[in-house]
Amino acid sequence: MTTRREFLSRATAAGFVGAACLRIARAAKVDASKDRPKVARAGVVETVLGPIDASKLGFALPHEHVAEGAYYLGKWPKAWGGRAEFVAKAVEKLKLIRAAGVSTIVDLTPYDVWRDIRFLEEVSRKSGINMIACTGQRFFLPKVSGVSMPALTIEGLAEFFQKEIAQGIDGTGIKAGVIKIGIVAKTPTTLEEMGLRAAARASRATGVPIRIHTDAANRAGDNHAVILEDEGVNPARVSFDHSDDSGDMDYLLDLVRRGYSLGMDHVHRGISSDFKPPFERRAECLKLLVGAGFAEKIFLSQDSEFGGSLLPEDAKEWRDKLDPPEGMLFTIRKLIPYLERLGVRDQEIRTITVDNPKRFFGRS
Repeated sequence: MTTRREFLSRATAAGFVGAACLRIARAAKVDASKDRPKVARAGVVETVLGPIDASKLGFALPHEHVAEGAYYLGKWPKAWGGRAEFVAKAVEKLKLIRAAGVSTIVDLTPYDVWRDIRFLEEVSRKSGINMIACTGQRFFLPKVSGVSMPALTIEGLAEFFQKEIAQGIDGTGIKAGVIKIGIVAKTPTTLEEMGLRAAARASRATGVPIRIHTDAANRAGDNHAVILEDEGVNPARVSFDHSDDSGDMDYLLDLVRRGYSLGMDHVHRGISSDFKPPFERRAECLKLLVGAGFAEKIFLSQDSEFGGSLLPEDAKEWRDKLDPPEGMLFTIRKLIPYLERLGVRDQEIRTITVDNPKRFFGRS
């Protein structure tokens, strides 16, 4: 079995980018600044620059955070250049990502971790990257002032989610294109269950899909699915993210057989000895899922963050040190070439990175 050191060494020696991955990314690449027609509701994806047809998403990273964490920096601190410097830094990174073949990033930062929708709009426009913003609730709230839930009932919270989807976020007219719910442990708390039910109702009312932060290591998706199914949600409209934190194929196969998708977006964490399962097992589970015929139920991403990009080197978040220097390129530069060596084919990779986002994010 390939060790972590061998994996990194081989990825570097291969020039980071597998040939098949680059072909797929180039073939799917779109220009986010052009060709934004007024399209019919079915198949529409709301981006921060307006609605586009889902077929124009191209190669997508469906679970990232471009601006999460602004609260712990005092919201664009002047000492580090203020908002303008954060915009410039994000645009610089996003242009590198776009040059590598990524066309779309889904930012799963809801209001309660200080989502800045105008920031997302500006960096999307300046970088040329399609960007989908979310509504929803993280629930493991930061200990800061000024953050409170918009409602304390299922109906009230569902109404809030629907408003951000149908009317826009923070009075801007920029609409959410996905619902994100964060659930910390195996069993949802009463508050988390309320949020999950609200997300289910908002999804059914609007056709917008749901992505859920899950404790996969403890089979949390099993408990979430019971609630979702009680609300009558189509499993095809739900992704259980961070699913690669489990190496239990029985658990993963049970969820995809029931129609749910799996966000495999912590694979890079397995390189660190602090996280289990190891990278090799996470990648093996991906190969086994594809081999079992479930490529259409997989998403690849990195759950990366830009919010701390201006922190001093010794204070950067641990996850920043696991990603390539440019950030958000682990999937393209390291994971996909590794999956190719395991025998995952070009078309299967295209299904995962291009076709699945197109189908999932297009309104039903």
